[in-house]
Amino acid sequence: MKIKLLTTIIAGVLLAGCGGGNDNSVDGGGDKDKKTTPVLAFDGAINGMVASYTCADGTSGTTTTKTDGYGLVTVISDTFADKPESCSVVLSVPAGEKAVDMSNKKDMSKVIYSIPQGLLAQGQKIAATPFTTLVDKAIKQSGETNPENVDITAITEEVFKNLGIDTSKVNPTLLMSDPATTLAALDPTVAQDIVAKTMVLSDVLVTHKDNAEISIKDIAAVTTTVAADIIDKNPEFPTATGSNDQIYVDLSDELADKGNFDTAASGTVPPVVETANKNPIVVPDADIPDPENPPVDPTPEPTPPPTGGTGGSGDGGDGGGNGN
Repeated sequence: MKIKLLTTIIAGVLLAGCGGGNDNSVDGGGDKDKKTTPVLAFDGAINGMVASYTCADGTSGTTTTKTDGYGLVTVISDTFADKPESCSVVLSVPAGEKAVDMSNKKDMSKVIYSIPQGLLAQGQKIAATPFTTLVDKAIKQSGETNPENVDITAITEEVFKNLGIDTSKVNPTLLMSDPATTLAALDPTVAQDIVAKTMVLSDVLVTHKDNAEISIKDIAAVTTTVAADIIDKNPEFPTATGSNDQIYVDLSDELADKGNFDTAASGTVPPVVETANKNPIVVPDADIPDPENPPVDPTPEPTPPPTGGTGGSGDGGDGGGNGN
């Protein structure tokens, strides 16, 4: 893994550790005294997503700002800050808007990442990634609807085993909560494998997000098969061979085809996927987005004043609604 990629995404993690990110409060909305919690959207860092949270006590909300150039957005909620283990989170892109992977300019506008209730913990950083999303999907496929009855540790271990990630070398909790720092501490070969699997898994989840019949094992098998082929054809991934230019593949269309998906799940790389992996999209190093000036403005448009006779809806605050 190249140093520049990791230093860029670690900068966002450091911001998160300092309580940085966007302040999505609204003047006069009653949020100024509430606790703030940074949430990271990560594939690399993703700019342009909003965070929606729901907690066991009924507290819920959606951020009014989007993730910034470091992939961070701030949730303003005492419940979310004090009892994160009771909350689930969904990171998504507002309808008709854009999201961008800041490490390589990949369009992430169709991405939805989730964190299941029970995965978060007090004092632990928060990140929504393809891995947290697959764990969430595995819980839903288990059929257990009571979070208190879910053995989230066992499910996580099974998901990582299916993905071929050795949990004696990679701590799943750290990878899912603090991905950039965790990747930086790994053996470069292991880190490269995980970055490739992150990219492919994200595409698979986009393609089959509404298909409850696709098994977790098949999703993991497709991910491992295709990720290994990417590295085989691009040994210096995530940079182009012999340069600092970033490369990526977008296999959403190819893997939407059930025949291609089933072929990859069986351990064989479909020809159309192999072709895409041989010819990845190359982004010149000079064109990588600046996190201080990201493609998607994380600041929302000003809210127009209420019209006469109708009153204002205000900010949803910590008691529910969508203004948080």
